[in-house]
Amino acid sequence: MYFPAEHLLDKLQISARELSDLEKKGIVKGIVRAGRVFYSSRDLYRLKGILLFMTRGLTLEEAQRRVDHAAEERSAAESRR
Repeated sequence: MYFPAEHLLDKLQISARELSDLEKKGIVKGIVRAGRVFYSSRDLYRLKGILLFMTRGLTLEEAQRRVDHAAEERSAAESRR
């Protein structure tokens, strides 16, 4: 499922500039359709986790590693079933 950028901004309570900075750093990648930018539900939940870890004092890079590592562990556990 894809959401317009405005939905992401509202759900995560971040500014358009913050979202733009995160996209420039490769944290999220929007797709353009009909002149609007959309983000996947994966982007939304991944970014939500990253921002949560950052509120707890982790750097962006540390938070990104934690979120990505947890996703890899879930994927590995599911493949063993």
